[in-house]
Amino acid sequence: MTQLYEPIKTMAKKSGALQNSLASAERAFELLDREADVPERPDARPLARARGRVAFAHVSFGYEPGRLALEDVSFAVEPETKVGIAGHSGAGESTLINLLMRLHDPSAGRIELDGVDLRDYRLADLRRQLGIVLQDPVLFSASVADNIAYARPEATSREIEAAARAADAHDFIVRLPGGYDAQVGERGLRLSGGERQRISLARAFLTDAPLLILDEPTSSVDVRTEAAILAAMERLMAGRTSFMIAHRASTLEICDLRLALAAGRLVEAGPAAVAEPTLVPEAG
Repeated sequence: MTQLYEPIKTMAKKSGALQNSLASAERAFELLDREADVPERPDARPLARARGRVAFAHVSFGYEPGRLALEDVSFAVEPETKVGIAGHSGAGESTLINLLMRLHDPSAGRIELDGVDLRDYRLADLRRQLGIVLQDPVLFSASVADNIAYARPEATSREIEAAARAADAHDFIVRLPGGYDAQVGERGLRLSGGERQRISLARAFLTDAPLLILDEPTSSVDVRTEAAILAAMERLMAGRTSFMIAHRASTLEICDLRLALAAGRLVEAGPAAVAEPTLVPEAG
């Protein structure tokens, strides 16, 4: 009886753990079985490096049926243009950027990159064209060097340091215990908001993508830190088609043109944008 008791107790404990594991596996397989929100076409074309011309033609989109977050938005931007996007919260700025990253597809109209509908590109190739700096940078519980090299794991230490210098991050990094090997903690909790943002900028420099998206990059920093980050952003935006969302007018001063959104509609556009973009016919 004594010899039989221990195996039975173990089986009872394992039964409970197994049920928990089965429930977790069911949720995991349910996620894997979901269809992609933006399916890739079987004949999608590759894209090595974009020139950077972006055109929105009568684009509308809604997260819910009957309620549009963007309505009939049209403009065109030439390569290497710095675009500032302004509007009150909920005006549609983030939705416009989400469509450009193809996190969603328009419900009407089309978005083109270099004269080709975004839906005709391979999804992975399209997203490799984008460097992204968010309001709340996504950092991982790893070293500073690993976080900078996230988009390019094969980058050398010299390339990582060059990107950090371009982002005005090198000086504070070398003061950390361990320098580039210092652990940043979960979501970068061991760093200040400005330091996290500069690591995010260094990551974008290292990615070297032809298109750049800056979503409220200075909203969580003080005025002094903002000046340093803006200087780094100007260097980052040089030679790239850039889209910057900002509510501070001073932040948008470095842009070439300004798009203003209100209630999902484009109400103001700078001289470099056109109301009715000329779409280039697709090859083939």
